[in-house]
Amino acid sequence: MKQRNTFFSLLIMLLFFSCSNDDNSVRESDRSQALLGQWEYESIVSDRAVDLNGDKNSNIDLFNTQELSQCVKDNITTYTEIGPSDKPEYSVTENNLACDDNNPFSFVEEDFWSLTDNNSTISFENREPFRIIDLTKNKLTVESDDMFEGLEYIVTITYKRK
Repeated sequence: MKQRNTFFSLLIMLLFFSCSNDDNSVRESDRSQALLGQWEYESIVSDRAVDLNGDKNSNIDLFNTQELSQCVKDNITTYTEIGPSDKPEYSVTENNLACDDNNPFSFVEEDFWSLTDNNSTISFENREPFRIIDLTKNKLTVESDDMFEGLEYIVTITYKRK
């Protein structure tokens, strides 16, 4: 009897720990709603080392190094459903640390977005598309083709919901 109780206790524990409560996931069909809102950078990496800041040190990790200035790293990316133009709008705005002569909270980039390729790509009118690698309720990871000093590279950006 003791072995039987131990067996059932182990079985119950196994079932309890093997069940996944992944309520943070987003179905592909729900991605357009899940994108809406404000996002901030969590990481930015490239598939090859690059020297963006001209200090003669190339890095793959663009976020946790000095390749990007702090005023870029704190920018906020926003996806809206419908803006004044009656189209879904994408914007990147300065946050507290504004670069150059920009004012805090001013627009750095504005565009229009849509989901394409079975909701696996965020397409824009004026910039390269983002291929969605992962999207949950609180995290977005995308990759995009980019070019710097004549070299092509792939940038992977991970955002967290603000």
